[in-house]
Amino acid sequence: MISLDSQFKQQIKRQLNQKLIADDVWLGSALTSERAAAVLFPFYWHNQEPWVLLTQRHSQLKHHSGQVSFPGGAYENQDKNIRHTALRETEEEIGVPKSRIELWGFLDSVESISGFYVTPFVGEIKEADNLALCDHEVERTFGVPFAFFQNPDNRVTHRVKTAAGESQYAVFEYKDDVIWGLTAQIIVQLVNRLETTRL
Repeated sequence: MISLDSQFKQQIKRQLNQKLIADDVWLGSALTSERAAAVLFPFYWHNQEPWVLLTQRHSQLKHHSGQVSFPGGAYENQDKNIRHTALRETEEEIGVPKSRIELWGFLDSVESISGFYVTPFVGEIKEADNLALCDHEVERTFGVPFAFFQNPDNRVTHRVKTAAGESQYAVFEYKDDVIWGLTAQIIVQLVNRLETTRL
């Protein structure tokens, strides 16, 4: 019998881009690597359900201070590729080495308001209760059941007018935390891919 976690993992993997995982080459931003970044969309298992691990960025950071985010950051010259960026930043921010991360694939890159093109990698963190936070980057971590994001009643869509026309963005409120911006955009991308396969 296939376990619930194996079923979920295979369901997610079918919706993800895979070539970068297999070939281990640069396939991130179409722009220069100096503007590239990567995050890890980390799942873990709690009470036999998939949860998403999120961080709250330190209030003194230059970019997106105090906001809820995935672990991640900018591509650096010593990084072998953009996948390595996601793994390195995850270990630096929350103390999880790559030996405890199973990457399943990645989503389409998204642009942040600070000008970075971010590649979101999706995978599973082992021993999610064993973290070592970087004090000057991460205030705290918390988990959200993935089912919460899949429930359309929990998503509020805001519409704003810009010089380029009307745009919209999603906001989730989980307990006392507001999840919006790039993080919400990445979550919605995965949720929408899963929903499309059900139609």
